[in-house]
Amino acid sequence: MRRHAFLVLAGSAVEALSTGGLAAAARGEERFDYPSQIRVRLFAGFDVVRVDVAGDADLDVSAAGLRFSSRRMSVDGPNRSLSSDAGAVGLPADPLVVMSPQAFAVTATFRSGNSVARRYPAALRISLASDHFTIVNLVDVETYVAATLSAEVSSGWPAEALRAHAIAARTYPMRRRAVVRSRDYDVNDDTSSQVYRGVDAIAAPFLSAAQSTSGQILFSAATPASVLYSSACGGHTAAVAEIGGQPVDYLNGIPDVDARGAAYCSHSPYFHWRNSLAASSLARALDASAGDIADVSVSERWPDGRVKTLTVMRTDGSRKLVNGRTFYSRALATLGYKVIPSTLFDVARAGEAFVISGHGVGHGVGMCQWGARGRAEAGMDAAQILAAYFPGTTLRTA
Repeated sequence: MRRHAFLVLAGSAVEALSTGGLAAAARGEERFDYPSQIRVRLFAGFDVVRVDVAGDADLDVSAAGLRFSSRRMSVDGPNRSLSSDAGAVGLPADPLVVMSPQAFAVTATFRSGNSVARRYPAALRISLASDHFTIVNLVDVETYVAATLSAEVSSGWPAEALRAHAIAARTYPMRRRAVVRSRDYDVNDDTSSQVYRGVDAIAAPFLSAAQSTSGQILFSAATPASVLYSSACGGHTAAVAEIGGQPVDYLNGIPDVDARGAAYCSHSPYFHWRNSLAASSLARALDASAGDIADVSVSERWPDGRVKTLTVMRTDGSRKLVNGRTFYSRALATLGYKVIPSTLFDVARAGEAFVISGHGVGHGVGMCQWGARGRAEAGMDAAQILAAYFPGTTLRTA
């Protein structure tokens, strides 16, 4: 078993940039080739039309037939221009590789005119498609893990909860590398994968959690497990089939309560929630007209209690069935993140409004983050926490 050096801000990314990384799925044997970097697509979901990079140390910028050093560089997609301390040139057709021994500041400007500035380590690959960019950060695995924790959980949580989360956060991109080989990156930097906002917010407890679990991954047979997690399950995790995933034994959902029947995530601010919605607001999430809704009720639930189907009674006496997951997704998009935080809810008419009350926040599949905190406070260590949420998986050090 080998353990890997923990590199907070630096590390050569030449090999990863040129070969696309080291890992592949284990070939039916008890072995997994552990990569040195994770390839993270930055600013996922946005059209980036301009990228500005500034470093405290020299940036080494290269593309086919081009190489220079500078403390700053800017690339403009619509104008296809590249400027730096070394001068201005046309933007090469080949991807730009930007490397530095220290973290550098990256400012991305979107088509909307808004911009975001963050600090990233090691290396970037900047590719132009049409007039916008795809930006991939090559980051040391353990730095990525610590940075992900900084965006997902609190540094004040118990050490064993942070350690469990570090292992889950490390396993997620390893699974992606093992099963998805057609892309130039492993994960996005947003909630479609795991949130990653660079290195500025990495606190000491996150560094410790990553260091103390370095190289540890959850496996299902010889392949990294499909590790999912969400904020608070409300007392019972969900089966992956509920969100359209392929059923697997270790993602079937479990009661997440202690011996007294108390939910481990009961201290979450959204363990229990209640919101009153005007008919017009509810109608947007139901893709219906407010004047057509006479009543809404839960007509079918999954075994864990989450809503599988809603029945909408129309004013003309007809009925419309709405998939619970579809309703939840539309509510997120039209009403906001925490108006209807999960599908574990009841709904009742109250005059001209509808009262929706429920438990938990997020999809509920896999590890409950607040539940992991509760389990750590109850004395469980990281391995026990992960075994509870992903029964049948094996924890190994790569």
